[in-house]
Amino acid sequence: MRFPRKLSEVTPAQAAGAVAAAVVVGLVLRKMNEPPGLAPSLAIIDELDGSIQPLAKRLLKRAHSAGIELVVASGLRSNAEQAALYAQGRTEPGPVVTHAPPGTSWHNYGLAFDVAVLSGGEETYPRDPDLWQAIGDLGRSVGLGWGGDYPSGQTDLPHFEYHPGLTIADAMTGMRPA
Repeated sequence: MRFPRKLSEVTPAQAAGAVAAAVVVGLVLRKMNEPPGLAPSLAIIDELDGSIQPLAKRLLKRAHSAGIELVVASGLRSNAEQAALYAQGRTEPGPVVTHAPPGTSWHNYGLAFDVAVLSGGEETYPRDPDLWQAIGDLGRSVGLGWGGDYPSGQTDLPHFEYHPGLTIADAMTGMRPA
């Protein structure tokens, strides 16, 4: 097969084939650069309020660009799920994992999510304050509030939320970010 030397020698079929090949290469390259935690996070992200979904994806992408692989480990929670987590370390075995009773967590309104660090394909929660500070900084850079900024004794390093100008009382009435 002879390759055309001039653009005028390119047939419509050759042009269509070249465009199709370029599209496929572009898609493959884009997929190759996606964070490994994005695909497994999509089901959880899709359950969040639409206002926070792009911010969650942006956080995973920025972290990936910074060499930190994250996955969204928790998102929208029912009051029953929140109650079970709140009981942990209080009336049920295990460590305390939340300070928010049912109905008072941004998770209950789809306005919060928690991340884990991917290590060897597994969700981990490293005891590395510098790493969590970097993750928190990345979250704030995309417009999220970070649980690491909560008052001492209530910090929640994997936690991110988005509710500009809203209170929990507003969320209880159905209000969501514009």
